[in-house]
Amino acid sequence: MADYAESEWHRQWPAVIVDCDTNRARPLLESYYGLRPNGMPRYTGAHFEIVTALNEDPNTLAPADFVAVSLLSVNVSKEAVIRLLADDTAADITRLLRAIPADVAIVDAPSDLLATASPAGQLWEHLRFGRDGVGPTTTSKLLAAKRPQLLPIWDSFVEQATGLGTEDYWRKFQSVLIADDRRIWNWLTELKSEISTVPKVVSPLRILDVVLWMLVDAGEL
Repeated sequence: MADYAESEWHRQWPAVIVDCDTNRARPLLESYYGLRPNGMPRYTGAHFEIVTALNEDPNTLAPADFVAVSLLSVNVSKEAVIRLLADDTAADITRLLRAIPADVAIVDAPSDLLATASPAGQLWEHLRFGRDGVGPTTTSKLLAAKRPQLLPIWDSFVEQATGLGTEDYWRKFQSVLIADDRRIWNWLTELKSEISTVPKVVSPLRILDVVLWMLVDAGEL
């Protein structure tokens, strides 16, 4: 398990998360998953999981995954798309994805499954190997598209909200979410169920990401 003391994340993470403050979190989620007067989503990221689901194979990267991450404000370069879909690279990606359970949530995962040397850690490095614009943010969003219950998104918004860089951040997220008999994880699950506009396929891990993102975007930290 990552060395991430409760006193540390209690101090660094937003109070709305630490305190499981539904009154503050609910309007952020209602806004993110709300619609404009013309019926279009207020935030394109609200359709991230819906577009991801267009690739029904959890063990491949496909065009739908690249489109899905573009809804989260990152673009996979054409050079990277060619590299990642090439036969040899695609075979390696599939091999590693098959070694990462598709139905395990981060709170149920053995710590080793989230370690740097794990298949997930190897896939992280594999996706970034080409030096063609697939940085840590894009990599994390591609991995979240494939393992939405297990691998949390990292970007500058998450870093600003939590103080976490990319080093061992999966296991640090896990530390937070399993603390106190999964208090925050259970709250995120309940929070999701209270908002009818949140698609059923959205994981509690993504709910956390949205709340963190919205807090930063709204300047509410």
